[in-house]
Amino acid sequence: MATQQQQQQQDAVRADDGRSGGDWAVSALFAYPVKSCGGIALHEATVAATGLGYDRLWMLTDARSGRFVTQRQAPRLALIRVSVSGDELVLAADTMGAPLRLPLRPEVGRDLGDQLTTRVWYDDVVGRCCGPAAAAWLTEFVGRPIRLLYKDPGARRLVSRYLPAEGSCAVPPQTGFADVFPFHITTDPSLDDVNRRVPRALMHQHFRPNIVLAPADGCRAAPYDEETWSRIEFHGADGPWSMFITSRTPRCSMPNVDPETGAASADGEPMATLRTFRRVDPAKPSFVCFGMQAAPQRVGQVIRVGQRVAVRERGQHALTEPF
Repeated sequence: MATQQQQQQQDAVRADDGRSGGDWAVSALFAYPVKSCGGIALHEATVAATGLGYDRLWMLTDARSGRFVTQRQAPRLALIRVSVSGDELVLAADTMGAPLRLPLRPEVGRDLGDQLTTRVWYDDVVGRCCGPAAAAWLTEFVGRPIRLLYKDPGARRLVSRYLPAEGSCAVPPQTGFADVFPFHITTDPSLDDVNRRVPRALMHQHFRPNIVLAPADGCRAAPYDEETWSRIEFHGADGPWSMFITSRTPRCSMPNVDPETGAASADGEPMATLRTFRRVDPAKPSFVCFGMQAAPQRVGQVIRVGQRVAVRERGQHALTEPF
C-alpha cells in the first residue's frame, strides 16, 4: 500500500494528457537586477541557481531600519531604468543627473563592503554594501537615507516557503532578493482574462514575471491553465530540461503602481478588482494570486524567446507552510 506521501505525489502528478505537446512558446523574458526597479527585456538569458542571470541580486534597504524598500513604500522606483552596458549595470532616471554605474560582477573587498543581514519577508538574507556613491544616488532619488545591497556571493538563500512535495525538485530551490522562488511565470491567456475584468489594461510588467508564455502555433489555451502545471519542459539546442512549477504567486499592492509613471493608483485598482476573482488558492483563500513560481531542474542552460515549452505533468497547488 502506498504511503500517504506517495499517494499525495501520485495525486499531484498527472502524466501527459494530450495537452502537453509543444503547445507553448516563450513570448518574453525579463530580468529585474535591482529589486523593485525597472526591468530589462531580454532575447535570451542563462539560467542561474537564483534565477535569470543578474535577476534581483541588488536590493535597496532603509539605511536607518535596515528594512528592504520596494515600490510599496516608494512607487517612484518604477522610474529607475536599469540596463547593462559592457561590464556595468547602469541605473538612470529623468530626475537625476549622471547615471549610477555599478560593476556587473562585483567583487568582495574591491566593490563590496561589509556584510549586512536584512529581512526579505520571512527570510534573513546576507548582502554586502555597494558603497557610498550608490547610497548617495539612491538616497537623492528616493528622498530618504538608502543603502544598496548586493546578494553576498558566498551565502546561499534556500527557499523556505511554499515548498512543493519533498523530492519533486531535482535541486534545492534557492533565490537572491526575490520574494520567494527564483522564477516567476505568467501567460498571455491569463493576462487577457484579467484585462477583460479590470478597469484599466495591464501589462505583464505590472506583475514582474521572468518568463511569459503564449500558446504556440495558434493553439488555444484556457486562462490560468498554468495553475494546473507541476512540470514543464523547455526544448533548446542543448536538449530538453525541466522547470518545476511550485506554487501560485501571491500578489501585494505593486500591480497598483504604473510602471510607466511611477504613481500608485488612487482607486486601489487593479487589486480591488483582482480581489473579486483571484482569491483562488485553497490554502490561502485571502491571498490574491496571479502567475506561478518555479524552480529549474539544473542551471547553465539558455532560455530564448521563441523557445518551445511542453507541459509534462499537472497537479494541484496550495500555498503551503515551510517544512
